[in-house]
Amino acid sequence: MQEKQADVFETSDLGTAAFLLTKGCELVVASNERSRYSFIFVGNKKCKQLAIEYVNSDFSRFDSALKNLRNLVKC
Repeated sequence: MQEKQADVFETSDLGTAAFLLTKGCELVVASNERSRYSFIFVGNKKCKQLAIEYVNSDFSRFDSALKNLRNLVKC
């Protein structure tokens, strides 16, 4: 018997997760284990498409700038 895979998308990237939420994706699990985030959303195909959209968007560039500024002030 073949096991059916769940139709979910998982990411550890906070920016991607926030983008998926703004696009209406349903978050079903959010956890933080050993300083690593895990966000699980319903709808693997839709979320994968939106994750690609995120990488090519101003949202991603904004998130990258925030990370760079955080690193700058840590020095």
